[in-house]
Amino acid sequence: MIYIVGIGPGSRDYVTEKAFDTVETSDFVLGSKRSLEIFEINGERVELTVNLKNELYEFLKNYKNSDSKKKVSILSTGDPCFSGLLKTIFSFDFIEQDDFEVVPGISSIQMAAAKAKISWEDYTILTLHGKEENLKKLLDFVKNDEKVIFLPNNLKNDLNYLVENRISTEKEITVLENLSYDNERIITDKISNLLGNNYSYLLVCIIN
Repeated sequence: MIYIVGIGPGSRDYVTEKAFDTVETSDFVLGSKRSLEIFEINGERVELTVNLKNELYEFLKNYKNSDSKKKVSILSTGDPCFSGLLKTIFSFDFIEQDDFEVVPGISSIQMAAAKAKISWEDYTILTLHGKEENLKKLLDFVKNDEKVIFLPNNLKNDLNYLVENRISTEKEITVLENLSYDNERIITDKISNLLGNNYSYLLVCIIN
């Protein structure tokens, strides 16, 4: 059986007991170096790199062809069902729903809402990760003064896109970076000031 395991925003404090139990009893555990370091792994570790999609495809193809009964855990940052690995794995033509189970995790959206003390049911949720077409949707939401929580692809590029399309540089955005890590940073500022900062990839942004 294949398990797609949500591991929360990054800190062990936000990993569920179910996730720990699943990983610790797995024969194979696949994930990024950072993800693997969260767990005590008893099975074989398989570190995924920037070629993650191809590496997952090859591993799972071989696993299916071997008709193996061994237990596989694939670590997905946050929750696998939102901007996580579920969509990637389910896109493989040889994977069927009965091949895997999902162990949900705490998403970065949940964590951001908790930190900002907002009810995220009042917001439109949008991911720009690998989805350049969603920039236009973000622009329309902002122009219509809608509340939005979004995962940027490249924050500076995304903000420049908004400015180039007549969003005021006075518009305030809350940027939540490296949530649950020691270097966590939360900034609420005007776009003009936000453009002067450098950011990691681990970001959630809130527009009120």
